[in-house]
Amino acid sequence: MISFKSFSEKLDPKKHDAGDYVKDFQKSDAPQFKGKSKEKRRKMAIAAYLDARDSKEDVNEGPGKPESWEAGYKRRVVKTTKPEHKEKGYNWRIKGKDRPEISIKLYKSKPSQSEFNKQMRRVAGHEFGG
Repeated sequence: MISFKSFSEKLDPKKHDAGDYVKDFQKSDAPQFKGKSKEKRRKMAIAAYLDARDSKEDVNEGPGKPESWEAGYKRRVVKTTKPEHKEKGYNWRIKGKDRPEISIKLYKSKPSQSEFNKQMRRVAGHEFGG
């Protein structure tokens, strides 16, 4: 059986984008993809891309480097100030990256780091399309 690692070695997130991962996963006849729908393969490809990209970021942190997950959590999980959110009982939000005035999701209590990571992966799936 071909391991997941063999796929991540084949594609380098510095040289390939998420679309390259999706194309590779879509055309693959590897056993782990047997019976998987096109949409499921797309999601698996994006997850593999993000995982490979993030594992490289951890090693290369510093000035001019992409933001770590922890730094993103500290910067983007904020208390909401909009009265219409507060009326509905929401006190926290994850703000958008390119447009901070946009809320990615609202919460009644502060979301955890894992919830933040999950939402960032979900949003990345929309950005890369499929």
